[in-house]
Amino acid sequence: MVGPIGLLLPPLTLVTAVLTLPFTLLALPLSDASALFSWPKLRHRWFLHFWWWFGPATKPFFAPSVVPLLEQAHGKVLDIGPASGIWMSDLGKAAAATGKIEKIYGVEPNVLFHKQLKAGAKKAGLEDRYEPIAAYAQDLESRGIKKGSIDTIITVHVLCSVGSHAPGIVKELYEYLKPGGLWLVYEHVAARNVPVKSWQYLHNLVWPYVLDGCSITEDTGALLARAGAWESVEIGPDPREGPLDSLPHVMGTMVKKRA
Repeated sequence: MVGPIGLLLPPLTLVTAVLTLPFTLLALPLSDASALFSWPKLRHRWFLHFWWWFGPATKPFFAPSVVPLLEQAHGKVLDIGPASGIWMSDLGKAAAATGKIEKIYGVEPNVLFHKQLKAGAKKAGLEDRYEPIAAYAQDLESRGIKKGSIDTIITVHVLCSVGSHAPGIVKELYEYLKPGGLWLVYEHVAARNVPVKSWQYLHNLVWPYVLDGCSITEDTGALLARAGAWESVEIGPDPREGPLDSLPHVMGTMVKKRA
């Protein structure tokens, strides 16, 4: 978002997330009352309720950048951390337009989102091709996904949420790509200028606790470049964003080096 209003995005996002918490507590089913005494469980439910409306509401801001990336997906696809699946309809359109998407594994550890993922896949015409998987990157092989078998990896607004595990996770995911496989990237990163970066760090003191582990101060582009040997790395700042945007992104594609 270009201009000074870009500086308002972190505080506005935090406020809206905090305002969602009372509804999360009121909607907590008796069968899951134990979440009141488990921060990880409560945080997952909180993010479920927040993202249920915030994801679709903010999608139009990112769609001009994300959709052209998704249109490049092909073959067997790992969709990492899809949450409620706000990009499902776009994957469905891409599959229908190109006929090149064979299978999509929606790798979403938060099982509370799986019902929405299945419903979204059916609506998008992907019911027979989209499979939600409750797993982390290190668990994929045990779920029947072989290393070196994936044509496309999609990471959109997800690597910001894995914290100190990020280096290991991206290297693990790299192993699942075929030689010549494609990685599609759209991720939150740290700002490039110092004043805005300082503004980010101030909000990041509470951001991960409110938004299910997400961090807005990562250098994800450099992290991905170090994940393995690449034939091409075409990632950089989202050109639609300005110098005062305090939730900037890195975006683009990477192709795994062929043998």
